[in-house]
Amino acid sequence: MRFNIYFFCFALALASVLSGCSMKLTQGDLEGIPLTDENYSFFGNIPFIYGRDSLELSQDLLKAYTKAASEQDFPREACRGEATIKATVQQNEPHSAWNLAVLIPFWPILPVNESWTYALSARIFCNGTLARHVEFIEQQDVKATFYGWFRTDLVNKASKEMHRKLVQRLTFELNANRQTDMNSVSDY
Repeated sequence: MRFNIYFFCFALALASVLSGCSMKLTQGDLEGIPLTDENYSFFGNIPFIYGRDSLELSQDLLKAYTKAASEQDFPREACRGEATIKATVQQNEPHSAWNLAVLIPFWPILPVNESWTYALSARIFCNGTLARHVEFIEQQDVKATFYGWFRTDLVNKASKEMHRKLVQRLTFELNANRQTDMNSVSDY
């Protein structure tokens, strides 16, 4: 009887650790990227499209994307931006029918090997005319053995990293003061 209680408590604790947590694809912890203090987003509400759902980005991410378009280069009274982020997931390996997760319900072990891709499309209009159009794609691979909290944590980290890279690339591309593309310098 005592063994059953200990086993039940252990199973309950293990199930709570491995249970699924929600993914936070629209939030980011963007260290090193200054955030604006204003409640205004240059790009308005940036839709984050994942499957058939359209989600809203967190305020921190909206501020980071807004900061990418400097007020010097794109005055707020004359310019506005539109942006969209589309997220896709591609399975790199098919699930095996011999895996235990197929046979035992709620089995927490099922290897996952997938690629997450974020595609950012941004357009900036100044005085009603298209001034700049940029598109970027960032991709992160997620390889996990466990479902639940472990996989969710890996996906959340990959999402934050892709947002960070997209903001940095957008900032670089919208900077009008740069002299040349650093990649083409070595060609001369």
